[in-house]
Amino acid sequence: MTIRRQWLLALAMIAVVAISINSAVLSLLTNQFFLSYNEQVYSTHLEQIDKIAENALSQGDLSPAQIAVQLESHLDDPIIGIRLYDAEGVLVASADYDELRRYGMMNGMMSRMMQRGSEETDSITIAHEGVILGAVHIIRYSALNYSAGSVMFQIALLKNSLISFIVVLMICTVIGVHISKKLTRDLGNAATQALSIDMGEDVTYTLSKIKEIRIIQASLETLQKRLKIKQVARKRVVDELVHQTRTPLTILRTHLEAMEDGITAMSEEEIKICQAQVDSISSTILNMSTLIDAEKSSVAVHAEEFDIHALLSQIIRGMNVQFEKKKIDLKLSGSAKVSVLADKNKLSQSIYNLLTNAYKFTEPNGKVDVSYEVLEDCLSIHIKDSGIGIAKEDLVHVFDAYYQGHAGKTMSGDGLGLYVAKENLEQMGGTIRVLSDLGQGSEFVMTLPVKG
Repeated sequence: MTIRRQWLLALAMIAVVAISINSAVLSLLTNQFFLSYNEQVYSTHLEQIDKIAENALSQGDLSPAQIAVQLESHLDDPIIGIRLYDAEGVLVASADYDELRRYGMMNGMMSRMMQRGSEETDSITIAHEGVILGAVHIIRYSALNYSAGSVMFQIALLKNSLISFIVVLMICTVIGVHISKKLTRDLGNAATQALSIDMGEDVTYTLSKIKEIRIIQASLETLQKRLKIKQVARKRVVDELVHQTRTPLTILRTHLEAMEDGITAMSEEEIKICQAQVDSISSTILNMSTLIDAEKSSVAVHAEEFDIHALLSQIIRGMNVQFEKKKIDLKLSGSAKVSVLADKNKLSQSIYNLLTNAYKFTEPNGKVDVSYEVLEDCLSIHIKDSGIGIAKEDLVHVFDAYYQGHAGKTMSGDGLGLYVAKENLEQMGGTIRVLSDLGQGSEFVMTLPVKG
């Protein structure tokens, strides 16, 4: 059953119950009023009939017909018959509704009303100055609430209740149709909104004035935002994985091309460099499990202890061929062994990204210097280039995902390198900052706890 039909049925039931209760209460109160009123009227008639009978029997100057006329004036609901007897029990005069009906003095409705219910007789002894003159028998309804007036009022009440029910039902139907149209329209809009979200479409809608539907719409809007965030997060993870595999693949290709051209010999060191790049790609592929839950607030960090000098030397050897082709001098300053507890793969990826960024924005015959130092149990890694530098308006955004400054727009890239480097360092409890002036080169400083 539709909401509209349920709503209209509920309104109709409410109208029926309300009118029925109102009619029942009103009928009960009316019966009590009529009963009290009839008892009062009946007592008044008894007093008047007693006086008429006493005068008629004591004076004896009235004919039976005259006495009957006076008694007929008291044939009033609930009295339906009067009999006057003398002291010997002889009927002197009588009056009842059959005679009135016979002479056409009562209408059909009143006649039918006075035929309802059982009859009862009240007897009154007539006495004058201590002498019993006779008796009056008064025939009435056995229950005063069966009176014609009471019955007629109940019938009128029933008719009016039926008319009221029809009028109220029509009003409820009009109001119900109006409200149900608005309700079903708003619910339909909410359903359309949910379907659009399910189909991945952007949807605009008008907020309902009904509180419950507004809550549903707000929940759907929140769901839509979460889905968009999740979609963006998944795209970012995919882009990061693609970016992380690009650097080692580039290094592998550069070394293989160098060996193919005879620039570099197939030595044990070259094999180790290539193996390191394969390991980096393998580690990146293993991290693809993060695609399953792209909304994780943190990514697992696999800390291990290693020598930072050995790591930097390996990375520089791997990228040296690429830098030499562009005639950029890449060198490592320092030879001290410093033991670090960190995620080796994430740190390597961050250094690769910074060196790739330096390679991209350093002109031929430029230079890139890599150095490190330990200050107060913190390791600082400096990567300084003689490149084109970064404009001041771009400095605050260089670590934002997909952001490319004015100079970067003319270069190939996806704007994720520095973002990934920052994310990796923060996951390991480190930091990264940049010092740069346009046309003066850039220096990136990474800091890490020495013992994690």
